[in-house]
Amino acid sequence: MTAPTCPSLLRAAVLAARPRFAAALARSLGAAALAASATGCLVISPPEYDHPERTPPVLTAVFPPPHTPVLIDPVDMTTNFHATLLSEDNGDPVEVNLYVDYGRLFIDTHPHRGVVGRASVEAGTIAGGQRPVTATLDRNFNRLPNDSMTEGECHTITMMASHTFDDRKCDCPDDPNDMSWITWQIIDCRPDEPCPTSCPALDCETTPCRFCDDPALVKDCNRPEGDAGP
Repeated sequence: MTAPTCPSLLRAAVLAARPRFAAALARSLGAAALAASATGCLVISPPEYDHPERTPPVLTAVFPPPHTPVLIDPVDMTTNFHATLLSEDNGDPVEVNLYVDYGRLFIDTHPHRGVVGRASVEAGTIAGGQRPVTATLDRNFNRLPNDSMTEGECHTITMMASHTFDDRKCDCPDDPNDMSWITWQIIDCRPDEPCPTSCPALDCETTPCRFCDDPALVKDCNRPEGDAGP
């Protein structure tokens, strides 16, 4: 039978081993330093970082303020709409469309009455902060509708941002989860006529409505001309 280890002898063994361990550690560190000096540097593998996931754009209105109707100047044919954009783009630019009367069903298919302006913003990151974006309504090329489909001289202009638009979806964003928009009321009125001071909000209970997140757009927007049926 092995005799129990005497505590005093065990402590003595541990104390005796400490100098030997310290010497071995010093020899190991010295060998590592010698290897580093022989090659000129100590090579360490760089850490690998994942690219951040792309996020939907977020638009914030700058000017005009969206709660105040915009009076169209009959002399100045261009109207600029300013906003800021925040998104993680992963290298993809952000595209911007201006829609007239977005949300109001047009010719039984379109969720707007046309694209009246476009812009593009270079790819950025959320860490880089908000980026300015300006889209222009140029009435020399894109006149506002003048018919009975809207209340008098009232229209809306909607700035829509997305990474990809699809003309097969009536120029709506390709991914309905990748979009952001701001809507302004527009009053297109001659100065020699009585102009309204505000416009009624779109009421989808009394007016046929449609929006860019409708999954049926890809089917309806590609129907042959003249086929407006279901």
